[in-house]
Amino acid sequence: MSKKNYYLKRDSKSGEIIYMEFDKIKGYNITPKSNIYDGIKVDKIVFVNPTLSEKIIKKKIDIKVRKLLKELKSIDESDDDSSPNSIRQTLMEAERLKLNIIKNYCKYLSINYQTLTLKKVQIIINQLRIKLFNTMNRRRNILDDLFYLEEEQYRGRRR
Repeated sequence: MSKKNYYLKRDSKSGEIIYMEFDKIKGYNITPKSNIYDGIKVDKIVFVNPTLSEKIIKKKIDIKVRKLLKELKSIDESDDDSSPNSIRQTLMEAERLKLNIIKNYCKYLSINYQTLTLKKVQIIINQLRIKLFNTMNRRRNILDDLFYLEEEQYRGRRR
């Protein structure tokens, strides 16, 4: 079975959907989560309209930024219970999002939105790094105190 590419367009006057076959279409590619549609298998969707592509990408990025902010807020609220592993994982997600924006989405987004979003993500990354440093430093201090107490205990027994 050969793969065919179609360009779907709705006729503005009659409201009918017209499609034409194309070999290569340039635009924003999306692979659908579910690829089974009433007899038609969809592997990839390409959005040709730049404003529609920008809206889809903005929504996608905003959802990810909100998720990172929610995780940062939960780390702030559970200050004592936050483990370095969860902070590291959130930090890696934030850095991955930043690289994704730079590598994949810059050509579709406006300059203003790019800079604003990258600044937001960088602020989240900085906060997570501070949290990770403070958590690791607090744990190091606790371990140093325990080691010092254990050393003092052995010094007292030797006399």
